[in-house]
Amino acid sequence: MIRYEGMKSEESKGAVKTLPAGPYVAKVLNTSIIGKEPDQQLAVILDIWEGEFAGWYMTKFKADKEKGSNFEIKYKGVIRIRIPNPDNTNARYPESDIRRFNDMIWRFERSNDGFHWDGDETKLKGLMIGISVQEDSFNGKPFTKPVRFEIVDDVRQGKVKVMAPRQREEASENPTNAPMMDQRSGMQMVNTDDLPFPV
Repeated sequence: MIRYEGMKSEESKGAVKTLPAGPYVAKVLNTSIIGKEPDQQLAVILDIWEGEFAGWYMTKFKADKEKGSNFEIKYKGVIRIRIPNPDNTNARYPESDIRRFNDMIWRFERSNDGFHWDGDETKLKGLMIGISVQEDSFNGKPFTKPVRFEIVDDVRQGKVKVMAPRQREEASENPTNAPMMDQRSGMQMVNTDDLPFPV
């Protein structure tokens, strides 16, 4: 091969470092309720707010948009949680849904002094929250995603352990233009194409 001028090992300009699995302090950028009653989810849209990877999700989203792709570009800083409802047709474990949602409320209140949630999801915007980012894979390609809420002080004090990688059977690729579905709930995932959300 013919050497070219300036040939050296160098990370591509604009490349975004991979986000490692682990706990992070985040800020809620926005919220969205997806689905129709009784089958609804609360989507909490957030970004990392402290440390080396602050702003990672927005940086990654913008870099992916600039780079372009044959696939739909989506904002990845989203945690979805089922809204408990006794008539929920997709709930296999309604008691677990209630425990998980109540735990989320508790973690938000513990992370933000004086905050008591009254059920208005828009009041979560701007709040701080800890998150756990887990390693996962799709068709053999590894990635990380936010999956659980944590208490901010626990994250800052190093009390939150890194989650083990998710183990699951590989799914077939999503057909072109077919909506992505949450395999556990059977619900269509939140559309985040209109990001960046107003902060």
